[in-house]
Amino acid sequence: MLFVIYINDLVDRVVNWISKYADDTKIGRVVDNEVGFQSLQRELGQLEEWAERWQMEFNADKGEVLHFGRTNQNRTYMVNGRALKNAVEQRDLEIMLHSSLKVESHVDRVVKKAFGMLAFINQSIEYRSWEVMLELYKALARPNLEYCVQFWSPNYRKDVNKIERVQRRFTRMLPAFHLLSYRERLNKLGLYSLECRRLRGNLIEVFKIVRGIDRVDVDRLFPLRVVEIQTRGHELRVRGQKFRGNMRRNFFTQRVVAVWNELPAEVVEVGSMLSFKVKLDSYMDRKGIEGYGLSAGRWD
Repeated sequence: MLFVIYINDLVDRVVNWISKYADDTKIGRVVDNEVGFQSLQRELGQLEEWAERWQMEFNADKGEVLHFGRTNQNRTYMVNGRALKNAVEQRDLEIMLHSSLKVESHVDRVVKKAFGMLAFINQSIEYRSWEVMLELYKALARPNLEYCVQFWSPNYRKDVNKIERVQRRFTRMLPAFHLLSYRERLNKLGLYSLECRRLRGNLIEVFKIVRGIDRVDVDRLFPLRVVEIQTRGHELRVRGQKFRGNMRRNFFTQRVVAVWNELPAEVVEVGSMLSFKVKLDSYMDRKGIEGYGLSAGRWD
């Protein structure tokens, strides 16, 4: 806490985007011309001045530059007279962020970790009733697959299948369950598919954002209210932003728009988070899994 207070005025030197968490600081901006490059390099110099004033020193060896965009010129930036290394991938709060914005490497990482936890559960538990195993799976394995998933949720079918394979294996581990189909196993255990849980989690996050439960800039994420006269739908409909590539299409703020706006008013216009979850689960059960684009064939 004292360190966070000590570096609190660091943001005063930066006019571009900056993010701080403990001793990990990131700055960035759009660099599509010489002016953008000079602006970012100038701010790195101002951070050096701040560090010298307060007898701190940035570790250039641990600093890296992550370039985004196919036409990015991958310019070189200097800190303390040394060039920062260009990185293809960087871990940020346990999320593997790739310069291509593809999530395959992060999916592989979390799937491997979740499989390792399943092996631990399988080898360590002697009394293997499905009730005990289910609680262990929910507490130890599944969170690995859902941490910050709104940010990195996969859109390629191969990545979706990799993640789902973890839950498939777990349900087959249970006594007398391996002869059932995947859908039958989920129904008996009272579980959604992980793909369906990600969709549910997206909708819960949108509710938190539009209701002000999460402290984020709502108007920056969504041009919030649809101002035209509404003849159908609920009062909290959102609008996506314009985009040109498929990558932007799969961002959280784009992929949730259609399904959120399709929710009935009785689900969205409730007063509490708990009420929304209850109404949402009831609505999804009534509508059916297939109604959310999860074809029955993916359950087998």
